[in-house]
Amino acid sequence: MAPKVFEGTIAEIQNGLSKAYSPEQRLRAVVIERPAAAEPPTEPFHPAGFRNGVPLLPRRQTAEPVTLELVKRILDEADVDTLRAD
Repeated sequence: MAPKVFEGTIAEIQNGLSKAYSPEQRLRAVVIERPAAAEPPTEPFHPAGFRNGVPLLPRRQTAEPVTLELVKRILDEADVDTLRAD
């Protein structure tokens, strides 16, 4: 059975639990308090797969493809910034 996440106030969570489960059903609950100012995550992270026990991260969409020229240009820009700092 896949875990379900209920987020919200106590009243919202109780309402969601009462709709999804019967009162005599046994459940395990983990409560994590979140500060009021924190924004809720857009969606929880679920890795697409694992390699050697490490979750695979989703690929980023880049404006231009990663090429050797792009890497050289980025490295050269980093060197210029280092020289300016010195």
